[in-house]
Amino acid sequence: MVDHRVPEMKTTRLVLAVMTFLVHNTNAGTQEQLEACRQQIDSLDQRIVELLQERAQVVEKVGEIKRQAHLPVTVPSREQQVIAKAQELAKGGPLPAEAVGRIYQKLVEEMRDWEAKLNATASQSSSQPAATGSSK
Repeated sequence: MVDHRVPEMKTTRLVLAVMTFLVHNTNAGTQEQLEACRQQIDSLDQRIVELLQERAQVVEKVGEIKRQAHLPVTVPSREQQVIAKAQELAKGGPLPAEAVGRIYQKLVEEMRDWEAKLNATASQSSSQPAATGSSK
């Protein structure tokens, strides 16, 4: 009687080796794809931070204008308008408009708090007497 198990074992080992090779190659491809996506996210994050800093510069100007006109830092109707506009712009995108609204709620809050600190600092410096030169 002939033993047919040897060819079956060789076939099984070959199939397992091929599967292992394919899984390894697929994993390597996955890692490359992940790295490419992460690089894209890093680039987008850089642009977002640059835009946030640019927005902060405009907020600083707005704060100066309000200070000179003796207007309050907080204007709730304007804040709600900014948040609603962001939600409207987000419609149809992959991130739900409500999530964008929450992000903008936090953004507006942080900018408002920063503007208030700038306002307080400016008020303190303008209420202090001007420094005079020392006489020797």
